[in-house]
Parts: sequence; C-alpha cells; structure tokens
Amino acid sequence: MIRLAARGARATWEPCCGHLPELWIDGAPVLHAAPWRENFAVQADAAIPLVDRRLGGTFACAPFGRDDADGGPPHGLSANAPWRTVRAAPGALVAERRLGRGRVRARLALRDGHPALYQHHVLALDASSTFAHHPMFGMAAGGRLSTTPPVAVLTFAGADAPRYHPDQHATGWTLDTPQGPRDWRDYPAEPCEDFVALVHPPGLAFTALAREAEGNTVVTLKRAEQLPLTCLWISNGGRTAPPWNGRRGVLGIEDARCAGADGFAAALGSTWRADVPTAFPPGRHAIPHAILRLPGRHEITGVTLSPEAATFETDTGPLAVPFDGSHLA
Repeated sequence: MIRLAARGARATWEPCCGHLPELWIDGAPVLHAAPWRENFAVQADAAIPLVDRRLGGTFACAPFGRDDADGGPPHGLSANAPWRTVRAAPGALVAERRLGRGRVRARLALRDGHPALYQHHVLALDASSTFAHHPMFGMAAGGRLSTTPPVAVLTFAGADAPRYHPDQHATGWTLDTPQGPRDWRDYPAEPCEDFVALVHPPGLAFTALAREAEGNTVVTLKRAEQLPLTCLWISNGGRTAPPWNGRRGVLGIEDARCAGADGFAAALGSTWRADVPTAFPPGRHAIPHAILRLPGRHEITGVTLSPEAATFETDTGPLAVPFDGSHLA
C-alpha cells in the first residue's frame, strides 16, 4: 500500500491492482470498499476477477466493463494487474500500467486544505479504447443525486435485479419501473442491481450525491467532451451470489467514454444509442478528474471554477471550497 496525506485529507493506493480503497476528507470516509477485501476465501478464489476481489474505492477502467472485443478481464488490466510506481511523495504519486491497447499513466494528488482527490490520467493508445473512472460511494440510509442536466438518460438490458425497464432513452428526471415512473435521482429503498447512463453535453459537468445518514455531499467533476457519460451502478442488495451476498447501499458514479453496459465491442462500433464518442482513438489523451466532499447535504444546480476555488450553487446558496480550478480548465 502507498499512503498519501495532506492537511485535512488522506488516501491509500494499492499498486497490485491500481485501486484507491480509502479516501478520508475532514475526518470522514468518502469512498466505499468491498467488505470481502479481508476475506481469505474470496481473496484465494482465482475464479473471481481481481477487480472484484480487491474492489475498493476508485480505480481506472481501460476498457470499461465487459471486454467482448479483446477477451481481457472486466474493466481491463488497469483494474486487474500491478502498476509500476514511478514516483511517490507524501501528497501525490505517479504510476503507470501497460494496457491491452496502449499504456496509461496516472497522477493522484491531495493538497493541503482542499477537500478533493485530484486525478490526471494520460492514455497513450495504439488502438481505440474506452476509459472510465470507477468511484463507489456507500450510504447507510440512502441519498439523492443532483447533476448537470443530461441530454439523455439510458437504461440497459441484462441487469441482475433491475429497478427500471430496460432500453429506455429518457430526457427528464424520471424512468419507468413496474410500479410506474420514478425519479432516478433518489436512491432506491427496495433491493435492486441496475445500471443507468447519463449523457452530458460538452463542458464542465458534475454529479453530486447527498448522503442522508452521512450528512455530506460527494461530487465528481469531469470534462464532458472527454467523458460524455456518467454511469450509475446501483448496487442495493440485488446481487445475492458470493462474494456480493446482498451487499446494500452502494452507488458507483462512473464518469466514462464508453457504450454504457453494452460492452467494449459496441463502443468500437460505428453507431450507438446516443450521439457521443464512445471510445478514445489511437494517440495521447490527457484526462483530468476530481472527487470532492462537501459538508452538509446539498442539492447542487451548478459549479464554477476559479484558480483557487470551486463554487457550487446549492439549494441554500453558493458554497465555495478551496480547489485548483486549472486542474479542469
């Protein structure tokens, strides 16, 4: 393990698989790590992909999801194989990993007094590939999303225990369920295992989760011209097979360039359900991203960045926190 620390924040990164299972900001945990990470039987079971055995916090996916194009592990070598640490300092690290279709170099950083994890990934691709961030957030008593208004909201067939009817292409805040329309921003109370993709317009975009019991709001920031999708992995007791065993209260907020849950091959095709890029072409691509924790539960309607702050428009007025706005310029 490599430990990072700055005033008000600390994190742990795992070189064996590239996962960052722990992130604490202002004394509170931000990310979810699977409880079976310490289960010897699960860790010894080679039939379970390493990404699932070590499932923790956040990690990079290249490609994202099912690799039905090259036959690699789910979420790619970036989430299933060792990384080489290039350099590490108390508050930052740089590491790299060979991929099936190129290389990826990651820089992860904390800064004194900033309630954020800064991430910067550089892809050097020999062939087209999808890419995603895979942060997971736990909730003891549910929560509610707010986000840059999406131009489309997509659902998919094949979920283990779906909440929503499959293959929807919606443009508002509700999706159809067997019980009627439901606001997809509210985390479901009933057991389910489902996947929804938000399609954002180009520009700076946010997705925020106000967590009820935890009393805080976690936010991801991205450039949507690079990562047009935000994939919502809703894991709330609907997956009952080991090692999941009905785990509840987890939401993945996965900013991505991919074809949602349709797989790698679909992302490499010439057309898809939404008119957005679904894979990065060969070449070099620099991808910034950030995860923040805000005190209190907030409905967020917008964000603006300056050289020294991120200012969120909330239901109770503007909220500014220290942040290096040039990171996402």
